[in-house]
Parts: sequence; structure tokens; C-alpha cells
Amino acid sequence: MGRSALLIPALLLGSGLGGCVQQPKAVQEASPPFVFRSLDLNQRRQDGLRDWDLSSPEARYDLSSRTVRARRPSGVLYKNDQPSFRISAELATVLNDGEMVILEGQVQLQQLNDQTVLIRGDRLVWKPAQSRMVMDQNPEALDASSRLTANRLTLIQTSNTLRFEGPTQLLRWTEGRQPDVTPDTDILASSGSWNLDTGDLGVHGPVRALRSKDLEITASALQGNTQQGFLDLIQPVRLEQLDGEINAGTTRWDLADQRLTSIAPFQGKRQDAAARGQGFVIDEATTTVIIPKACHLTQPGEILTAHRCSWNWVSNRVVADGNVVLRRQEPEQETRTPRLEGQLGSSEGVRFGSTGQRLRSSIRFMPDQPRSGPSSSRSRVSF
Repeated sequence: MGRSALLIPALLLGSGLGGCVQQPKAVQEASPPFVFRSLDLNQRRQDGLRDWDLSSPEARYDLSSRTVRARRPSGVLYKNDQPSFRISAELATVLNDGEMVILEGQVQLQQLNDQTVLIRGDRLVWKPAQSRMVMDQNPEALDASSRLTANRLTLIQTSNTLRFEGPTQLLRWTEGRQPDVTPDTDILASSGSWNLDTGDLGVHGPVRALRSKDLEITASALQGNTQQGFLDLIQPVRLEQLDGEINAGTTRWDLADQRLTSIAPFQGKRQDAAARGQGFVIDEATTTVIIPKACHLTQPGEILTAHRCSWNWVSNRVVADGNVVLRRQEPEQETRTPRLEGQLGSSEGVRFGSTGQRLRSSIRFMPDQPRSGPSSSRSRVSF
């Protein structure tokens, strides 16, 4: 049994209200409630370790209902007898001598370790015996680079696990959380859990993420670690940006390096061009998409295969490396080379070759004759 059930009656003997104790009639009438100029409560676990402390500069105790109402309460939560969270609010109601605690008004739970996660909201229901705290009015959790909001946040004190029930929104800033700056990443999901000690994060889908560079990502679920700075998007994964899309398997999102990586087979397309391969890397820092293995590109009249391909979506430069084979229908032709470079949207023809080779070949096609009607503005990759 926790000690808080014994502390409040005991406080009546040592709180400066000795006159009340000396007058049994006043106690028996239970009216008005006892008023304390200050109040300190604490509770220990059955093994004797500290569980929580709570203090208030002013409190009222109703003996008949065993209820404490305190102003500006503040205190400390303990885990393994060590301070874990600092807690504060505008008002506190302690029911049945500590069986339940309700905090209201600017409720804050500040983590007391290197992670410094802050959980805050307008109302918190706390059951110390269950080591469970539920925040159900405007709850949010913040760290140095993220802000998480949900319908309900539940803190499991024994494991420092924060459970969230949706809809849930996770905002993240690459350069650190700045309320006046638009976040780089906006993730929407349903529910999940976040271990505040280890950083492990698990989110139930469907998951939808928006990046500031017009990149939209959807996945069936999400797993990751906020301390290590990565999220694993669980298949099926779809990435859409401007007029292109990629359908892929499970994909790792490295938040610090701004990189998306998958080793699973994928398929992608951009206007008339299509691509597939064994995995991909999207490097936002260098604005480059890389197919590291089994690259296969197609567009009307042309098929290209290579060991590795890359495309820079700013310069539109396309590079194929390793056993490159280019096949064309008109004129029917097959070209093999160690390396080939091209330009997305170029209309001058095809140039291919290999760095360090004596021979280089260039093939130029006459431009198509003008046609009546509106012309197509779709881009092609010319090699």
C-alpha cells in the first residue's frame, strides 16, 4: 500500500492546525474543509522505492470525501528511485488519499534526462497504483526537433512509453523545432507508441507524409527510432513528386541525411519514361535518385539496361554505369558501352561513350516533322 493514504490524515497533526485536532467537534462535522498554507505529499512503492512527490502552496482537504484540492501543484515522478519527470499544473484534485490524481490547466510533464521530452495539455488523469497517466485535452509531446499531437496521450511510467491515439500528427524540423517556421516533414497516422528512453517509435497506418519539397509518401505503417534519426516505412510504399512516382517495398528514411533508401525491387515512372531496379536511393541533399543494381529504363522506342543508374532532378542529367545496353526500335540498333550519359528533355539526339575509351560514337536523328494540332510537351531522356 502506498504511504499517501496515511500522509494526509497525519498532516492534520503537523500542519499548524493543531487547534482543529484539539476540538473533536470541528473534525466530526467535517465542515468547512481543512485549509493548508502548504502541502507536501509523497508516495512509495511496495518495495520502498520512491514513486512520486507532490507539493502545493495552498490546499484544502475534505475529510469526509478524502479529497485534496490544491493550487499550483508541482512535483517529481520517479523511476527506479531516480527522478524521471517534473510535473506541474494550475490545479490538482487528489481523490481517496492518492488513488487518483486529476491535474488541470497548463499541465506539463518535463522529462529529466538527456532526451528532455516535454508532454503538455489541459487535463491529466493519473492513477499512481497503475503507473498510468492519461492526457485527453489538447495533448502534445515535444522534443528538440519534433512535435507530436493526438486525441489522447498515455504515459506508462514503468517503461516511459508514450502511447498515442489518433488521428496523430508528427511534425519535424531538420534544423531544430521552430514554431514560427514551417516544418520540413508532416506525418499523419492513426495510433502508436514511443519509448521516451530508447527512442523506439511504432506507428499504425495508414501513414501519409509530406515533405517540403513537394514529396508525398504513403505507407502501411511506420517504425523507427527518434534518437537514431531514422524511420522505416513499411510496404507497400508509394512516393509521389511532381509528375513522377515510385512504388516500392519497405524503405528507410534517414531524417538527418535527408535520404530514402530501399533494397527491395521497385517500379517508377515519370511521364512516358518508366524505371525499375533492385532498390533505390533518393538523396535530397544532392537532388539525386540512384538505382544501385539491375537498372532498367524504358521510354517510347528505347530500352536501357545497366548495372547502376542515377538521375539528378535539378540538372536533369542521367548517367548509366556498368554493362550498359541501349536498344532502339527506329532505327533498329543495339549499343553496348561501359558508361552512358544523357539529358532528360534533350532534343538534340543521342550521345554515348565511356570515359577513357578511344572510341566515342554519336548518333543524331532528324527532328520529327511538325504535326498539326497541339504538340506534346512531355520530356524524354536522350542518351
